[in-house]
Amino acid sequence: MNSFINKIIVVFIIFLAANCATKKQFISKPTKSLVNPDSELLEVNAIAYHINDSVTTTYLEIKNENLIYKRPDTTFAFYADLKISYKLLPDPNAKKIIDSSSYYLIDRANETVEIKSILSKFNLKAKNNANYYLDIQVYDLNKKIKYSKGINIYKKNTFTDQNFLITHNNAISFKTNFLKDETVIVKFADPTLTQITVNCFFKEFGPALPPFSTKVQDEFKYKPDSIFKMDLSTNQFQLTMPRYGFLHITPNPNFTEGLTLYTYDKTFPGVSNSDEMINCTRYLMSKEEFDSCKTSTDKKAAIDNFWITIAGSKERAKELLKKYYGRVKEANKYYTSYTQGWKTDRGMIFIVFGTPTNIYKSSKTEIWVYGVENSPNATRFIFNKTQNPFSDNDYILERSQFFKDPYYTAVDYWRQGRVYFNNGK
Repeated sequence: MNSFINKIIVVFIIFLAANCATKKQFISKPTKSLVNPDSELLEVNAIAYHINDSVTTTYLEIKNENLIYKRPDTTFAFYADLKISYKLLPDPNAKKIIDSSSYYLIDRANETVEIKSILSKFNLKAKNNANYYLDIQVYDLNKKIKYSKGINIYKKNTFTDQNFLITHNNAISFKTNFLKDETVIVKFADPTLTQITVNCFFKEFGPALPPFSTKVQDEFKYKPDSIFKMDLSTNQFQLTMPRYGFLHITPNPNFTEGLTLYTYDKTFPGVSNSDEMINCTRYLMSKEEFDSCKTSTDKKAAIDNFWITIAGSKERAKELLKKYYGRVKEANKYYTSYTQGWKTDRGMIFIVFGTPTNIYKSSKTEIWVYGVENSPNATRFIFNKTQNPFSDNDYILERSQFFKDPYYTAVDYWRQGRVYFNNGK
């Protein structure tokens, strides 16, 4: 009998350990750089550019606004002290390391620290015909805080956007959105590339449907509004941005993979004007309120009056405006795909509900949890990554009627003049 019980205990322990190991691979806490616009985050941007079939260069941009600068001696100079570490993995949860290294960055400043970007780069040993995950750790040694940045590295074919390097105003661009009529220069390393196809899309996209909606989202079909080709005689080409919409550049007309460049307003990822403020406040408005604001002869007065009405005073309205459009800006910064981040499913949930308590990630899924884990009152949103030729950042929410009450509760919170976050806690 004891032997039988011991066997059961051993089997239970093995099952428990295996279950915990699986869960551990899948869990990730919300990070400062992803979902909390109110924290002192360190903004780190990274892009990959394939030099040849075995080497990829990674360019880093570190915004110094929230770095700590210290004076190590009696001189007038202040220094930011950073350590950059990276690991190239077969996938985000892999233990096998394909390439890794670390190095230090020191930025010198006078008594007044100028807000700027600190630039750096390093080469990866990444061979063709495989995809990878690059885990980057940035340590602020003065502040004793570590920040994480991860990007996917695609080298299975020569058609992805990482085979191109965007430059703007004689500098490497870490963004893919530009102003209308701006000129960008795109470089490439593939000597066999002699022609590109540029597909032009001018469609405007609406906001995400509510999380409980049974209406089927309009399917986005790959049908350009216009097409032109460019013959290439050097390893770069120049494009002028359209008035609105986006350009999709493909090295091979038989494939849809390629580089996408967007035309956005100069304030992006922030909100530019009253008309845009009205559009992205649609999540809180009734149809009548939205239509009234959109057709108003004085849109600024209309959106101001909406916020003052729900807030009860101008001072309270200012606080609500700051929080709500702050979330819109964060959604644009982190969830933009082929449309602005505030219009996406993740953007909608983030704007209305705020920062998730936990985020669970896999290569194809994100699960956002609001509330106490495993509590019957917790709300879980599941986002599935979609195959999108324009963006590696497109996720679709699994909608359900169960989200109706939590969603309306959050919206009502806002409409009572209160900022909703973490289930109101």
